[in-house]
Amino acid sequence: MRISYLSAVCKRYDAISNAVSQEMRWLAQRPGHEVMLFTQSCNQPGVPFTRIRQVGDLLMHPFFQTSDLVVCHYGIYFELCDALLAAPASARLMAVFHNITPKAFVAAQNHALIDRSFRQLANLARVDRVICVSETNLTVLREAGIQTSAGVLPLTVPGTWQAPPAKPSHRGGPVRLLFVGRFVRSKGLPDLFQALRLLLESGSDLPALHLSLVGNPAFSDPELVAWMEQQIAELPMRYPGRITLSVHYGIDDVAKRQLLAEADVFVLPTYHEGFCVPIVEAIASGCRVIAYDNSNVPAISRGLSELVPTGAVASYAQRLGAVIRRLQDDTAHVRYAAYRQQAADYVACFSEPEVRRGFLAEVDAVMASQIEAEPA
Repeated sequence: MRISYLSAVCKRYDAISNAVSQEMRWLAQRPGHEVMLFTQSCNQPGVPFTRIRQVGDLLMHPFFQTSDLVVCHYGIYFELCDALLAAPASARLMAVFHNITPKAFVAAQNHALIDRSFRQLANLARVDRVICVSETNLTVLREAGIQTSAGVLPLTVPGTWQAPPAKPSHRGGPVRLLFVGRFVRSKGLPDLFQALRLLLESGSDLPALHLSLVGNPAFSDPELVAWMEQQIAELPMRYPGRITLSVHYGIDDVAKRQLLAEADVFVLPTYHEGFCVPIVEAIASGCRVIAYDNSNVPAISRGLSELVPTGAVASYAQRLGAVIRRLQDDTAHVRYAAYRQQAADYVACFSEPEVRRGFLAEVDAVMASQIEAEPA
């Protein structure tokens, strides 16, 4: 069985790319399965891929022409997605929909790209089955008028996750805050820094804070990164002894997991999430999460995040202050032990074996429908 994958890119430290890599590995482990990714760029280790620049080159590729199944991961416009309209007649088609960031939350120069992405989303009406990584994404799919057979299957959080028995702050030292995400406005970075200023202006009773910011520069806004670096330099000078900050660009998973294990509070005032792997990883690591209450954030949090009305920066600052103060009271260690158990139960829902079973069952169902449709 030949399986062609289509994705805009396949990059390290990117949630969609990680999903592509995982699914291909699961399928390749089955006897008699050949899997190939067609993309414009790939640096994920161990992924068999062919770099394709134009959709015409893909349509002429022998592997694609003889594919039994084509799987397209979609979250933004990319030319190769149009190959769904001219895939081999005998091939079954699947798509995994990761949502599209609305243009209200991106820079004006990207509005045309977002409009183009929503127009191209119509291609998914041609596939046999769409897997949406959240109920939020399924709603977006239906609101776009796409009535293709579809279901929900979450992304997986690979590896073994267990919150540490204690955080470094339990033994003294600063309360550690952590942001993980793309350095773009839709992730709420300006709101976060504004909330920190409000908190530091009003909260003289707070312990010392340290904020770590983790992001991939390849998927970030250069102007916002420059602004962020200016804030990182200014805040410690304005509030000496009360806050320190560090930024970590493109770090590997080992370093990121270390920061998560050490962090007390995960701060993400994001304006839009189709899934949000960082929130899953943060809860799994025993971090208290403070986020805005939009898109998929309430669903992915499952009652374990502190949610604030979207855009309410003053309320976000107040909630952050309240959480930090609770971390310092006499019963904090008891609450953390209970939360650590909740985190363990929570992350089990996103385990690789669980999601793998669900994904392979989806593939088998699509291929079985092909057999049923073929004449005797």
